[in-house]
Amino acid sequence: MPSFYVIPLAFLLGFSLGRVATCTVAATDRWVNQSKVDWLFGLLVVASWAALILFALVELTGRAHLPLDIPLNGQLFFGAALMGVGAMINRGCFVGTVGYIGTGKFSYILSFVGLAIALWLARDDVLDLFEPVEFLRRTPVDQSLTKQIALGGFAIISLISLWLILAKRQFAYLALITIGICAATIYGTHPEWAYAALLNSFLQGQGLSVGKTIEFAVVALFTGAIFSSWLKDRFKPSLGSWKQALENLAGGFLMGLGASAVPGGNDVLLMWTIPGLTFYGLVAYLTMIATIAISMKIGPLLMARLSK
Repeated sequence: MPSFYVIPLAFLLGFSLGRVATCTVAATDRWVNQSKVDWLFGLLVVASWAALILFALVELTGRAHLPLDIPLNGQLFFGAALMGVGAMINRGCFVGTVGYIGTGKFSYILSFVGLAIALWLARDDVLDLFEPVEFLRRTPVDQSLTKQIALGGFAIISLISLWLILAKRQFAYLALITIGICAATIYGTHPEWAYAALLNSFLQGQGLSVGKTIEFAVVALFTGAIFSSWLKDRFKPSLGSWKQALENLAGGFLMGLGASAVPGGNDVLLMWTIPGLTFYGLVAYLTMIATIAISMKIGPLLMARLSK
C-alpha cells in the first residue's frame, strides 16, 4: 500500500502544532498557576478525535495498528513520573518540543539527543532501570463495556469541540481536531513513526524506512511547524543559552528513560495509546501530569527555603 500520504499529513500535523498550545507542561502550568483547564481540555479534544479516527480505521480497513495494554506496576508509575520530571526540566514534553523548535528555539533539538542517549544506554544494558515490558492480550471493544463507554465519552467530547467551533467561534479547536486526525492516521498505519521507535531503529542499525517515507515525514513535521510559526511572525531562530541546552539534554534523557517503562513516551500516550483505549496509557499520562503539577507547587517553595 502506498505510504506517501504520511508526508503531507505530517506537514499538516506540524503546522497545526504551531497554531495552538499542545504542550502538557504548558497546559499543566496554566491549570496550576492560573486555575484554567482550557488547554488541558484541548489535549482531551486531541485524544478524542484520535480515538474516533483509530477505530474508524479499524472498521474501514481492519488493518489499523492499535496499542497493547501493559500491567500497572511500580515501574510504570516510576517511568511516568520520570517523564514528568524530564518534561519539567526540558520545559516541554516531546509534543511541545516540536512546537518550540518550530519557533526557532533550536536548543530543543538536544531533547531528542537526550532521548537517543537514554535509548542507547537502555538498549546496551548500561543503564538497566526496568524489567522488560510485558504486553497483554488486547480485548476487542465489542467485548468490553468499559471501552465502549470510553469511546462514547470521546465521541461526546468531539461533538462538544464541534459545537465550540460552530456556536462559539473558537476556531483554535480546528487545529486541535486536525492534530488528532493526522496523528491517529499516521500512528494507526505507521506506528514506527514514533520518535522512540525511529531512533531505536537507527540505534539497532536497521537503516532507513522503505522509500524513506518515515524520514521525509519527520522532516515534513518540523517544516510544517516552522512554516506555521513563520506565518505568525513567531519564527525567531536562536540557539539559546548553555543552561537551556543542558536542561533540554537532561530533560530529553529523563523522558527517554521513562519511555523504557512507558512504551512510546508522552507524545504517543496522547495521540495513540490513550486513544487506543489502553488503561495504562491513561494512568501513565495522569501520573505524568500529577508529577508536573506537584513539581510546580513544591519547586518554588524549595527554592525559597534554599535562598534563605
